[in-house]
Amino acid sequence: MNNTNHESRFTLEAALWVLVALAALALRLAHLDAAPLNEHEAHEAMLAWRAVTGQGMPQASYSPLLLAANALLFTLCGASDAIARLWPALLGSALPLTPLLFRQRIGRVGALAAGLYLALSPTALVAARQLDGAVLAAVGGMLFLGGLLRFLDTDTRSWLTLSAGGLALAVTSSPSAYGLLLTLGLAWLIFTRLRPPRLAFDASRFTFHAALAALALSTGLGWNLAGVGAVGDLLLDWFARFSSPSNPAVSLLTMLTAYEPLALLFGLGGLVWAVRRGHRFGALMGLWAGLGALLLTLMPGRSPLDTLWIILPLALLAGIAVESLARSLRERGDWFGEGIYIPVTIILWTHTYLVLARYAARGEPTDLFLALLVVALQAVIGIMFALAMRPAAALRGAAAGISVALLAFTLSAAWGVAYARPSDPREPLLRAPTAFEVRDLEQTLRELSWRETGIATTLPLAFEAAPDSVLAWYLRDFSAARRVASLTAEDAGLALITSQRDLSLAEGEYVGQDFVLRRSWNPDAARCPWGWPPQCSAAVKWLLFRRTPSPPVADQWAVLWLENRE
Repeated sequence: MNNTNHESRFTLEAALWVLVALAALALRLAHLDAAPLNEHEAHEAMLAWRAVTGQGMPQASYSPLLLAANALLFTLCGASDAIARLWPALLGSALPLTPLLFRQRIGRVGALAAGLYLALSPTALVAARQLDGAVLAAVGGMLFLGGLLRFLDTDTRSWLTLSAGGLALAVTSSPSAYGLLLTLGLAWLIFTRLRPPRLAFDASRFTFHAALAALALSTGLGWNLAGVGAVGDLLLDWFARFSSPSNPAVSLLTMLTAYEPLALLFGLGGLVWAVRRGHRFGALMGLWAGLGALLLTLMPGRSPLDTLWIILPLALLAGIAVESLARSLRERGDWFGEGIYIPVTIILWTHTYLVLARYAARGEPTDLFLALLVVALQAVIGIMFALAMRPAAALRGAAAGISVALLAFTLSAAWGVAYARPSDPREPLLRAPTAFEVRDLEQTLRELSWRETGIATTLPLAFEAAPDSVLAWYLRDFSAARRVASLTAEDAGLALITSQRDLSLAEGEYVGQDFVLRRSWNPDAARCPWGWPPQCSAAVKWLLFRRTPSPPVADQWAVLWLENRE
């Protein structure tokens, strides 16, 4: 009987993990080219495209792993936005499976909860849908830690090899790896200083496997020997993030509130539980998250995707909280009392959301006060349930109801940034997104080329752009296109593309049409100014819908100039 029950539980658990994996894969691959490549993505893609078309190998400031991986894909499948993002999407789909490595420490339900959250997390989803090595670094960091802990538990050498491979994957993919590994390493050192590990660490074997894997990944199995030096450049790029940028990064608290409130709340809850119960792994994750938050605060030039440094430990801490909640419900749950309290909580949170949505649309202070009143009412109802049942039962019911409400909020945020608004600058997770009009420019040039030459990509034109810019990427297939650093009178021809809105290069007459390449917005438009009564409708509208009183403004464009032959 016991064996049968164990097999049944295992089969159900395995089926749930398969569903998590399929959900993660579908969310990351669906409409992968929803948004044009941004400047950073175009840089990485152009380097790989130039390498496979014989136009030279890159010298510095690139991800050696992404270069080799995309060069292989471009050779086999051709170049496109979706193909350029395929490797991060595929490897990013493995991130939700990494909590399996910590199953013995956070429990079956906890590991499943952490995996499901990483599948749905807006930050993890966006990182996997961009040509960026941040998600690869996150996968590598989790493999590194998980393999190391499994080795310490079992003394099995294969886990040490997995850990070394994860470390190599991280350091060859992105500058973000160094911040992630630094905070994790400091947390590990502090924690083991207080409580030494049970087993010794085979440093020589680990170093050998990590160096060998890093050499293979950075050089593309010997295809790009300069990739070894590019790994060092990633470290320099990470140090550069400590300098002050022209556009300061959004505050960490704003990022977590706007995208990851579920991980933040339940992660803190899991940390409190771990500290009270002496849960060593939970304490380690809390230390990692705290050091990550501190480092991100001290790094003004951080990337939005660097938030993954603390999303990973928060997800595992949330798994610990869910495991504790599930066990408590199973062992001591009052299904009648809590079965009533949980739906009441969900209904009240839904009502609060609707009231806040109306406040965002109308800006009437009474709606804000009504929302606050509903929150206060929930506190009163919670106290009443605690007196009628038990405080622990009321706390479980409140946690379950809040988790459902925040899960819905997380799903909405993830869907919005990945599919509904993938090129909106008002999404802080998106780094200088490229406007959709760049594709209109490409399509216009193709139609013009058909009309003038009979072939879609043979239109003679000169365009003003950097070698690895967004324009260079989208005009790469035009065989007669000439890229110049600055247009001169000698470049005059049928079609010219420049950022100038007045053209005075040639004697001929030109007519122009501008295409927006990038938009920006002012975050001050979504702030909540001090005053009474509070005027926070703009902040609430941005938080719920990413809308602002005024739309984003164009700050970068390309102007297509055509020779007037009339």
